[in-house]
Amino acid sequence: MATGETSTDPVKPLTDALKPVQEAWEKTDDKLAVGGLGFAAVIVLWASTGLIAAIDKLPLIPSAFEFVGILFSGWFIYRNLLFKPDREELWTKIQNAISEITGQ
Repeated sequence: MATGETSTDPVKPLTDALKPVQEAWEKTDDKLAVGGLGFAAVIVLWASTGLIAAIDKLPLIPSAFEFVGILFSGWFIYRNLLFKPDREELWTKIQNAISEITGQ
């Protein structure tokens, strides 16, 4: 190795990221139920992608959803981002939600 080079393990960031998951798995008492919930989540995700693909093939429905999305985006921008007091209120709501989720 040349002078000044450091040896880094490319797998280390991945193992560091998975440590909390491993610790949570070890703390879990009912591993079968957690595995079943994970399997059910995968099935629901697969079914929802199939449902979305089926809806996407229907005439006019994708255009209607796109129009509704554009309208909602415009309303959200007008309601929450256009004026400074509204932005501050949104930021406060986001911070409160984060602190509620993390328990701080």
